[in-house]
Amino acid sequence: MRLTFVVQRFGEGVVGGAERYAQQLATGLAAEGHEVAVVTSCATSYADWADEFDPGTTELDGVVVHRFPTLRPRPNERFLPLHGRAVDWRQEPLWPWAQDRWSQLMGPDLVGVEPTLEALAAVSDATVLVGYHYSHGQRLTRVAAAYGPTVVIPTAHPEGAFFVGAVRSMFDHADRVVCLAREEGDLIASVYGCGDRVRYVPCPVEPLPAVDPDRIDATVRSAGLEPGRYAVTVGRVDPAKGSDDAVRFSQTYRRSVDPSFELLIVGPGGEQYDRVDGVRATGFVDEADKDALVAGAGLLLQPSYMESFSLALVEGWYLGRPALVQERSRVLRGHVERSRGGLTYGDYPSFEAGVATLLEHPEVAGLLARNGRAYATVEFSWDRVVDGFGRVVEEARHAAGQRLGAPAKVER
Repeated sequence: MRLTFVVQRFGEGVVGGAERYAQQLATGLAAEGHEVAVVTSCATSYADWADEFDPGTTELDGVVVHRFPTLRPRPNERFLPLHGRAVDWRQEPLWPWAQDRWSQLMGPDLVGVEPTLEALAAVSDATVLVGYHYSHGQRLTRVAAAYGPTVVIPTAHPEGAFFVGAVRSMFDHADRVVCLAREEGDLIASVYGCGDRVRYVPCPVEPLPAVDPDRIDATVRSAGLEPGRYAVTVGRVDPAKGSDDAVRFSQTYRRSVDPSFELLIVGPGGEQYDRVDGVRATGFVDEADKDALVAGAGLLLQPSYMESFSLALVEGWYLGRPALVQERSRVLRGHVERSRGGLTYGDYPSFEAGVATLLEHPEVAGLLARNGRAYATVEFSWDRVVDGFGRVVEEARHAAGQRLGAPAKVER
């Protein structure tokens, strides 16, 4: 296959679930002999889209990467108040003019990208656009669709931004839409009426090797923790990711049930909670230390309300940990129910019951962990992903052939 990926950030130093997924898929397909190109920004941070890489064409792990500078860094003093309002699912949607302004300010605006994308789209079996709420995706889906087949991978969840009017254009111009979880597909179909074009293709996750017990013990104790007596949460810290609830519930559990219980936060932003009693934060750690800290925990806590997949959950199962997940996330709840690899919570009483069950009943925790690993091994295997993705590209080619070959409709 000849494929072009369009993603907001790509390469070394980039942290983000959608970006990691796009890079894994692109480089994996290139390693199998497919011809893969990527169109992306020069930025490494989504906070302001400031250029870090040099613009131009390079190669990374067999993928040809075309980088374009951003028009300007994002003016966060104007963007962030509007963004907070846009993503808040508890409030009424933004007025149309405010929705347009939010889309413009979101970024990144890539300078001079159109000629390169047009040329690539015209010779690609599909142009694959990852991420639904970035300005370049909403604009460039239309550009790519004029020249060839398009596949949109929105990584969507039911936040307020998903209902902003400008998002519809991506789905209107997509020949196929790939969802990473069945619940994500249900959301997309119900909101944008494109269920006939939605296909489920899971995110590939390579099984993680077992961590040496001595390495686990040393890493956990060097962090000041007791193996098996703490919960670990991995990923970006954000109220929409459930971080505030996780900290508050953990404090209450520590005070009322078990004074030795602790919550470990692994990932950027957790430092703000580092002085909270019973909470420890590592910030960034290397992969080996992260795996050891997860493997040494009593349970993996996934508190996020907003997930389209959750790599942390799957990697926790590979590392032998049972899961406790936020039941208000339909994706997380669906994974747990299908796998029988964990428990769910929606308030403090259910959180307390879940933590106590997993920490005090090792036979239950062990059974759930084994179930989760078995589910992950089958559901997210590379072979399954490649087969499913190949079928989607073939369907998109056929649909685009009918669409682009149809005579123009002239309206008076």
